[in-house]
Amino acid sequence: MPNSGKAIVKNNFLVAGDNHIPVDSPSWFEWLFTAKRFSFKTPRGNFLAQRETRQQKTYWYAYRRAGKLKKAYLGKTEELTLERLEQTLTSLIGQKLFEQLPEQPEWNQTAATGSRIDTSFLPLTKVNVPALPRQLIPRPRLTRQINTPLTVIYAPSGFGKSTLLNDWKQSCGYPVAWLTVDDGDNDVIRFWYSVIMALQVVDPEIGKELFAYLGTATSLRSSEVTSRLTNDIVGCQTEIPHFALVLDDFHRIHRSEIYDSIQAWLEYLPSNMQLVILGHTTPPLSLGHLRSKGRLTELDANDLRFTLDEGIEYLRQYQKETPLAYDDLVKLVKHTEGWAAGLTLAALALNKQDNYRQFVDTFSGAHIYMREYFMETVFERSNPKVQDFLLKTAILKQLTGSLCDAVTGQTSSEAMLTHLWNENLFIVRLEEQGWYRYHDLFAEMLLSQLKIRHPDQITQLHQQAAQWYREQYAPADAIYHLLAIEAWEEAALLMEEMVLRELEQYGEDSRLLRWLQELPTTVVQKHRTLLFVYLRLAQVALPRQKIENYISHIETRLTNRAASQLTQDEQGVLFEIRQIRNTWEKGDYFIPPPRHGSENDAKWELLNGMRLLGQTDGLDTNLLDQQISELLHKAQIQKNIFVLLMAGGGLARRFYVHGQLQRSEKLARQVLEQALAQRGTLPEPSSIALATLSQIYLERNELETAEHYLNQAQEVDPNPTSTNMPIQAAIQRIEMQIAQQNFAEALANIQSARDLHLQRPSGIWTDQDLLVYEALIHIRKGDALRAEQIANEATPMGEHGLLQLIQAEILLIKKHAYAAEKMLGNLIEKYPNGIVTIPLMPARVLLARALFEQNKTHQSLQVIKDAIRLATPEQFIRPFLNNSATCCLPLLSLALQTENLTGEAQAFIKKILRLINHGEKATQISTAELKALSTSASISPREQEVLHLINAGYSNREMAVKLSISESTVKTHVGNIYHKLNVSSRVQAITRARELKLV
Repeated sequence: MPNSGKAIVKNNFLVAGDNHIPVDSPSWFEWLFTAKRFSFKTPRGNFLAQRETRQQKTYWYAYRRAGKLKKAYLGKTEELTLERLEQTLTSLIGQKLFEQLPEQPEWNQTAATGSRIDTSFLPLTKVNVPALPRQLIPRPRLTRQINTPLTVIYAPSGFGKSTLLNDWKQSCGYPVAWLTVDDGDNDVIRFWYSVIMALQVVDPEIGKELFAYLGTATSLRSSEVTSRLTNDIVGCQTEIPHFALVLDDFHRIHRSEIYDSIQAWLEYLPSNMQLVILGHTTPPLSLGHLRSKGRLTELDANDLRFTLDEGIEYLRQYQKETPLAYDDLVKLVKHTEGWAAGLTLAALALNKQDNYRQFVDTFSGAHIYMREYFMETVFERSNPKVQDFLLKTAILKQLTGSLCDAVTGQTSSEAMLTHLWNENLFIVRLEEQGWYRYHDLFAEMLLSQLKIRHPDQITQLHQQAAQWYREQYAPADAIYHLLAIEAWEEAALLMEEMVLRELEQYGEDSRLLRWLQELPTTVVQKHRTLLFVYLRLAQVALPRQKIENYISHIETRLTNRAASQLTQDEQGVLFEIRQIRNTWEKGDYFIPPPRHGSENDAKWELLNGMRLLGQTDGLDTNLLDQQISELLHKAQIQKNIFVLLMAGGGLARRFYVHGQLQRSEKLARQVLEQALAQRGTLPEPSSIALATLSQIYLERNELETAEHYLNQAQEVDPNPTSTNMPIQAAIQRIEMQIAQQNFAEALANIQSARDLHLQRPSGIWTDQDLLVYEALIHIRKGDALRAEQIANEATPMGEHGLLQLIQAEILLIKKHAYAAEKMLGNLIEKYPNGIVTIPLMPARVLLARALFEQNKTHQSLQVIKDAIRLATPEQFIRPFLNNSATCCLPLLSLALQTENLTGEAQAFIKKILRLINHGEKATQISTAELKALSTSASISPREQEVLHLINAGYSNREMAVKLSISESTVKTHVGNIYHKLNVSSRVQAITRARELKLV
């Protein structure tokens, strides 16, 4: 609507050119967002309203000339109701200009007039510090920043501004005066009266005479008030060297006179006073001078958000006996975006649930607690125009002026977004200029209200958004809106245009697979390209049963139709499905056929190579590694970021399982650097390489670094379509918690992982795998009985290396060392390149333990030496720490003292021993114990056999027959035994052997 010419509000209507708009109508507010001024005329009087900008925020002021020019604050655009206009006119008509105070006023004289304000309406709660909540998270990263003469803290409601300041007050070390501002403080005299009342809590002498004067004054200059107040504060410096004044809820102030007086006060702020201003919005003050001199601290919503660790700690304070899984805690913290009030409401709601897992998955801004909060604090306080804008744009993931114009049909969306941003109405400004988004929970609440209030508009809104994105050549965003309204065919056509490019240039496979699964199979069967992409992504992400069900639906429909009725795409789809069927029936792994005659042949060939990543049987390990390496090389040449990360991450994972940690780390870092250089950010499949780096550092016992990489892995792929990575991350998190002896949290995590796997089965993990890790938690916790019960539940269909490893450890706990030795020996022989998903090192250390517990010290020492030889260059530490008390402490101490080791190996053993002895229950090995162990280790396995026969009473000749060796050889063994045990007879040898537990 054009704003040229005069605009007059008269008789409750805006007259602007040919337009007559009722005041308070949506059209009235729409006009205001683009207007600069208008006149307000009534029989009682009139004024000119003018829009002004302060600190990049828009405010309206009223001007009236009656001899002298008078000015009054009207409000923000959405506050310009007819009632506000009438009230402002009344104020201007009755307003008296402030008169200057006498240079030396008679402060104790009784004023001729009555009291300017009624002090009985100033409750003491205004100057009381708000109570701290029971659940409080110390936040030194923020409180230590509140150390400048002026601190301004602004954020939407519920971000913990007052709580932060209250916490700071407890630890700052000096008195703090506190004033909670209310709407009544928009009178300049009342405001300063309230400030003085707050200051007198610190020192009753501050402003004492001024306080009495303000109670009776009818006119004064605010600059005089601030000047005399400053003098009083400076005057008390001897008694109070330093204190602070907090002005809470400052956003309630909207009078320019108060802003001006605060601005003047800042110029001469007393050196012994620190001022802190809190509010929803940044105050319209000129702060550049203070900022440039480093005398200003500014904290906004981004600063106040809980970090991930703070949010998790905060939620844990609300938890009942059953802890929530780590990943569930992370999900809630991220969903609330670190918003304190959101976390509180989520925690309160969570404690009323029987099924935590279901609540975490379904919690949104539409929950009754969140809905009531947003409705009361934001939505219902906004004018109709703002409400309409919020509802219509709730369908958008991101917001910019032209997009919002296209969706809402308005022409002032850019100004509206600026207004919402300035008012801190749960909107986040993005890095790209002019782009915003709503807080996730706020957007979910708005969307739920849109469905209730205007369900008939939703389809059109999404269509308009999709059309805008098409025009901007952003097909991925258009697809999002088309899928939302089930415009399947339109979405499928757009997908066909972009799927290969999406994988090659962006690597966003989770989003793409999610789209393909969302499309009905009746649509996919018409688009051969989409089915081919689905099959190639699904074979490494989803369980085979899920893929079989998917293609069965398509196959059934196509075979029920005559061949002549099938389109060329449908014929191609049916042909490929039949090939898959034939391959599966033979028990083979499906290898997609090569494609020829297309410009995308090379891209299809790379995708076909992805089959190697899901292939674990039927190929020699070295050959499979070589083939994946060749696939990686091709992806690097073609700059296909998806295959680069999948092949590179998968190969790095294989190297880790082979026990080649250095090689794995080098490759993982290489592919991550290439992806980052190519795209500028890490795409979703980067999670594979990042999780592998996390596992490597866990093996090296660098838990903080391991956790960092695991968190990063989950951040790059926050919404995976496959559950492969969420379960992988949960298992790695459990291993870290076991290392830190956080067994309750580990059990909560494994239960959450099992629940997730039950709902959405993984493509690579099985129920048996998860039971194995649950049993492992109980083993480390010291509950072998429960561990055995769980392990017995994990009855595999075939060989299960992980389960056998756990069973061997349970056998050792039950003192069945010989059975454990046999089981571990078979494992090492069967899985020389790693036990399915983990390296072989834990099995080697357990084998040394099994031998040691049978007093086969010589063999045990040889096994541990071999393990040290392999572990030293890779810095494998965790397997030794997991068995520290049972065998590693004595065996490693013995190896260090008696064996000829490299300097690197010696340093590695010393490092492990330092870590073992760091524990409270650890004990050093005495010299006598080491000497005894050394003697035991000197007895070879054959010599130990001879000792057993001597103990049984066998003669030399009988031993020769029993062992199938010559009698002279027996005599040699006996002589060696006497020498090593430092004895001279059979009786002494048996006595000494029994002392050493060799027999």
